[in-house]
Amino acid sequence: MIPFRLSGPVAFLLPLAVLVAAPDPREAKLLAVLSSEAGVQEKARACQELASIASPASVPALAALLSHEQLGDYARSGLESIADPSAGAALRKALGSLQGRQLAGAVNSLGVRREVAAVPDLQKLALDPSRGAAAEALASLGMIGNADAAKTLQKVLADGPANLREAAGHAALEAAARLSKAGNAAAARGLLEAIGRALPNTHLAAIAKAQAARR
Repeated sequence: MIPFRLSGPVAFLLPLAVLVAAPDPREAKLLAVLSSEAGVQEKARACQELASIASPASVPALAALLSHEQLGDYARSGLESIADPSAGAALRKALGSLQGRQLAGAVNSLGVRREVAAVPDLQKLALDPSRGAAAEALASLGMIGNADAAKTLQKVLADGPANLREAAGHAALEAAARLSKAGNAAAARGLLEAIGRALPNTHLAAIAKAQAARR
């Protein structure tokens, strides 16, 4: 029997795959800092470093800091960078307990991640000004920019509170661009027309009209 041997570039495939899958040894050290009695500045640096190397293993530790007055923003940045769905799920779960600036930040992070699964949560916040993050929820719906997000933006533009219509207009412009790029020209045009009706004689309406003319 002739022994089977790997040669040439193929010989490097398996080792490379193992290296890619291997966890970064720095992650465990940084997570140890977060669970220690280290000071705020040291933990903030750990969060910043995790933002570039974190795996799903870091999600629980970062999620636990979302409500922290000083470390919440750093924790969010870390979660934004983790592509695994568990990071988005952690941000979504936190929406029910966060308040004020921490809530607004988590909402923004979901938009940055373009977390489609968060659209129902963001819709509720956008339509409930009492939570204090309606404008941020509208902006995140615009960043996600799918058809369901567009429906909420149209609703706010049509009959939402007057003080939220400008925020909805900016978000609708963003969503219209994303919808158009995705090939949903009808939904994009619907949003642009809604801006014109809700905010006549404004710069947003002028931009929407110009964009609609190009479609």
